[in-house]
Amino acid sequence: MARCTTTFKILAIFCTVGLGLTACSTDEATPQQPPSSPTPAATSTTPDEATTDPDVEQSLEPKAEAVGEFSTQPQESAEWPDFGDASNVYPTAVRAAVHEGFERIVIEHAGTGQPSFFAQYTEEPREPGIGTIVDTGDTAYLEVVVSGTATNLEVPEDMLEHGAEITELNTAATGTVTSFAPWEGTSSYIIGLDQKRPYAVTILEDPVRVVVDIQLENQ
Repeated sequence: MARCTTTFKILAIFCTVGLGLTACSTDEATPQQPPSSPTPAATSTTPDEATTDPDVEQSLEPKAEAVGEFSTQPQESAEWPDFGDASNVYPTAVRAAVHEGFERIVIEHAGTGQPSFFAQYTEEPREPGIGTIVDTGDTAYLEVVVSGTATNLEVPEDMLEHGAEITELNTAATGTVTSFAPWEGTSSYIIGLDQKRPYAVTILEDPVRVVVDIQLENQ
């Protein structure tokens, strides 16, 4: 995957995260549309079903404690918006589990390396590049943007369908996870919640996973 210049990457990020934007362009040409996957690939599995090696899974996704300090404020990784060493990264599956005091949303990706992320609550979540408002009927929306995802012209068969809404999560607070295909080096995920709750985010490797912990009670 060819790396963009620093200026182009930052321009792409602001186009994806900004509210109300309908495209990222330096002129008034018709904006490029994000790719659409030909077939749905959205899946929701229990942690046991998704685990091939329990010892490895437990060490990479600790179940006893959250991945970071809970907050309702915007959060970002130290490298944001850098692409890092990520290569051919795109979303393939979503799973969830409820633990003591919090629930965990895991968005698994193909590819290697570690991209960066930015997360925030938004009143009007929008489809990246298009600007269409995302309305899943939830009360609060947490937007997670990952920088350094694939910019492939061809849509991988195992990639989550663009705009896929995953609802069968067996969670207490999360109602929907909406996944969007990579566009201009970034991917956006909208997590619909029953209310605005403190959260924590991290990205793990081997495989690449975006882990979002949602607080269920004050700790």
